[in-house]
Amino acid sequence: MKNYLMMLLLLIIFNSTVSCVAPVVIAAGAGAGATYSLTADSVSDNFAVSKERAVEIFSQIIKREKGKLILVSISEGKINAEINNIKIYFRAKPLTPNATKVIIKARKGYNLLPDKETAINLFKKFVKVING
Repeated sequence: MKNYLMMLLLLIIFNSTVSCVAPVVIAAGAGAGATYSLTADSVSDNFAVSKERAVEIFSQIIKREKGKLILVSISEGKINAEINNIKIYFRAKPLTPNATKVIIKARKGYNLLPDKETAINLFKKFVKVING
């Protein structure tokens, strides 16, 4: 019920504003009960994991996907990577020592166009590792 009210509120706010800001959608995972935020080019959520562990996990996912790690900074919580000419940007922002906001962004076409599918796919793989 709460998710439906939130969606309704977001739709009302979105329809009542006139701007060029990309819409934000809150999606709910049916069985898992997980929620995440999805914009035109990124997906994000908060996890009970340290920033360092989040970076570690995502770099392993990129390697498994046969991607190329361009930049990995555990101290900054940052990964820049590439998979099949799609640029991937991962950010882990610490909320507490054991809670982190994770943002995954994917861009294609000379880094101009959002690639929501790839961002969501990588996000799902991240969640799967976190949840065991």
